[in-house]
Amino acid sequence: MHQIIFFNTGWMDSYAGNRHNEDPITGGGAHNREEGWGGEIFNFKPYRGKYYGFVRTTHSGEIKLERLGAAKSDHKIDNVTVVWTAARPIDEGGGTYVVGWYKNATIFRSEQSRPRQARHSWQGNPIGYQAEAPGDGVVLLTRDARLLPVPRGKGAMGQSNVWYALDNLDFVNQVIEYIASDGLLPPKGKVKGKRPTQADPLVRLEVEKKAVEITWAYYKSLDYELNTVERDKVGWDLTATNGKIKLKLEVKGLSGPAVAAELTANEYKNLLIDRPNYRVCIVTNALTKPKLHIFSYSRTTDRWESEEGLPLVFEEVVSARVFSR
Repeated sequence: MHQIIFFNTGWMDSYAGNRHNEDPITGGGAHNREEGWGGEIFNFKPYRGKYYGFVRTTHSGEIKLERLGAAKSDHKIDNVTVVWTAARPIDEGGGTYVVGWYKNATIFRSEQSRPRQARHSWQGNPIGYQAEAPGDGVVLLTRDARLLPVPRGKGAMGQSNVWYALDNLDFVNQVIEYIASDGLLPPKGKVKGKRPTQADPLVRLEVEKKAVEITWAYYKSLDYELNTVERDKVGWDLTATNGKIKLKLEVKGLSGPAVAAELTANEYKNLLIDRPNYRVCIVTNALTKPKLHIFSYSRTTDRWESEEGLPLVFEEVVSARVFSR
């Protein structure tokens, strides 16, 4: 069996740089907090088919490769699985979660210099790496798919960003199964909530029903517990819960390819109240070739973007109620 090691970093969406401050880093220690950036910002940006991963070690120390089976004289070890973890922002539920992994990685005892042509630097500061992996073994989970919590404290990940997990084989086996299933958690048993089967005012049209079904199926596949709150008029259609993570899903179905929808005053109000946990789920071509676009809020850019990078523009409109006496 390949060896496994856990590297804890700051929290980002893409880990592919932070041009124009569109993907700011959250957490990850004093350096990130004081400087506003960390070496992990390029951990999932490939260069010529390879990925180079950085973890901030204690006092810039070395990785203890002998804990992975290497000799003390070895400067690197091959065929290691690197599990990347990060702390979810507090206003999104908090807690440390698995965010991605490198399979078949090479781990270096000390920090290495990246290829100069990769241009993986930040404001003139060169960024090194301790892990190198081929692209076919690299996975970065989307924000809503980061659902496997990492234990902290005694017998688990401590203050150090490097954890060898030699004293928690049960969790290691859980992670190995998690990676083998491409980041899907095993079913917890009976799923709370009942999938809506009959039309009501918000999903009366077939396209709306299809959009709800697709959104429901996507989050259920990630092992969220789902409930419909459409009849409650709370300002969103579905709740998706996984541990501390509680998302509010507003679903919009469209028959064509254009991403455009209307939010009611109540939906828009609730979107503004809880932006970190609100998702606008728009399904285009719902009845032919449905595609789910999930939009979430970026606090730094103050805009909404989909996981594939589409921006969501809001156009406020004025309405009126008319009646006669």
